[in-house]
Amino acid sequence: MKRGIGLGLCLVGLTGGAAGAQAPPDDAPVRSRHHMEWRGPYFLLGLGVEGYTGKLAPNLDPGPTYGVLIGYRPNDYLGLEVGYSGGASNIAVSESPSIGNPDIVRNGAQAGLTLGFSATRLQPFALAGIGMERYSVRSGNFFQFFDDTGGYAPVGLGARYQLTPRLTVEARGTYSFLFGQDFARAQDLGAGDGRYAGTLQIGGSY
Repeated sequence: MKRGIGLGLCLVGLTGGAAGAQAPPDDAPVRSRHHMEWRGPYFLLGLGVEGYTGKLAPNLDPGPTYGVLIGYRPNDYLGLEVGYSGGASNIAVSESPSIGNPDIVRNGAQAGLTLGFSATRLQPFALAGIGMERYSVRSGNFFQFFDDTGGYAPVGLGARYQLTPRLTVEARGTYSFLFGQDFARAQDLGAGDGRYAGTLQIGGSY
């Protein structure tokens, strides 16, 4: 009888010790099963459509935009990135229509910040940045438009989704405030003139 009681007490002690070993300490951080890690370096390749607003809108047709971004997230919410942004547009009305070539090609470099609103697999975010770009007007075109270099400030919203822990797809919508608009100085531009863009991007993280 005494041996049975002793064996029972031993089993209870072992069970309690195992449970204590498995239980996390009171001060251990607890993550939701929905939490996803976003931190670390990443790169993105993007393709989309861009167009112009204000007095530029009737004169420049929407066209393709493309780019490459390299960035780093020190935590799950904040991102720092630099990259290349390009685009091409045709002049809506011209005496010398394009034959297979865009009338204006834009090439630029930019730096920016992104701020995520959650640490879940689908993460909405906001972005803001600053950049410099070069407008190249097709030879033979047009007295209203000129080769020029100017600055711009993109702001926007987007959402990214983790297809796998290393593969990400995201969509971005941006509006760029144009600092220098001398490439179209004959248009008498105003404060409402800028550029909008929608892009779909895919890339990886490490």
